[in-house]
Amino acid sequence: MKQKDYEVKLIKKIIESIENNGGKKYLSSIILTGSFGRGEPTYKYNKDGSFKLKSDVEIALVYKKEKYVREVKVLIDKVSKSFEEELNLMPISRHRVCNANNFNFTILNNKYKTLFTYDLFNGSYTVWGEELLKCQKVTLNQLDLYEGKRIVANRIGEMIYLTNLSEKRSSDYIKKQWKGKICLAIVTAWLLLEGQYSSSYHSQYHYVMNNKKNVERVLGKDFTIEYNRVFNFLRNNGNEYEIEDKKLREYIRNINECFKKRKISKPKVNNIARTLKYFIKYFKAGMKYGIINYEEKILQTLINEYVDESNIISETATLWHKVLY
Repeated sequence: MKQKDYEVKLIKKIIESIENNGGKKYLSSIILTGSFGRGEPTYKYNKDGSFKLKSDVEIALVYKKEKYVREVKVLIDKVSKSFEEELNLMPISRHRVCNANNFNFTILNNKYKTLFTYDLFNGSYTVWGEELLKCQKVTLNQLDLYEGKRIVANRIGEMIYLTNLSEKRSSDYIKKQWKGKICLAIVTAWLLLEGQYSSSYHSQYHYVMNNKKNVERVLGKDFTIEYNRVFNFLRNNGNEYEIEDKKLREYIRNINECFKKRKISKPKVNNIARTLKYFIKYFKAGMKYGIINYEEKILQTLINEYVDESNIISETATLWHKVLY
């Protein structure tokens, strides 16, 4: 079976499963997002010509009314269990999509947008139901630049947390993979600051490779060489590759200097429900950084401790997982 045929059949099967589990009653739309929405899912190819999907399948399930949230979560659980592929089915309110809000249960529209909201409107498409993505237009100048800092720090936290949990054998691969993801996150952050962000990883790649001198002037010597190797490993089924710790620390240090110069130290997007959810988890975790700006302090500490080779970064990553994951 050809790759495109497989993708068409997979999405069709997922839609049928959603319909059979109440989708027609509860949902307004089904939106394909993530790597499938961008048209760039990744695969592992075998010598015999067969392939296996590496990407997860990200799908936004747009529910009609708030009262259907519980039913949609049950639907998600049933559908996800019926596929061997990794499905990431996300319940999103119709009100949220129609108003381009960043979160569910939002009353007031936020001026600034998250990366997810931008990508939903610029790197996704509707595969079933109402076409709601044309209700609003989300542009680059609406993106909260703090999203770049958040994605870099989150990638660091996830790498440290996962490698600590894993056995030595799998830990080595996870470290290669997540160091690569940190490199891609640095590019995302830089492109955000430059006003050149694109939802497509391949579009990001082409922009970087066409602007090597400018990129290396800011992020460091040989960055584009390392980025090219990482991109081929993670996005093009190329050979496994691991960035040296010393080089990755340099790149993170340099993007952090960019954040400092632009005075990016506080998110511009939030809502009451999200703030309350995080604060409850933070309270249970001991409130190490006080009451104010604890999210920023956790994320900045992850960046600082990785750059400085701190031996307590595992503790910070654990706190990050308890509070912000």
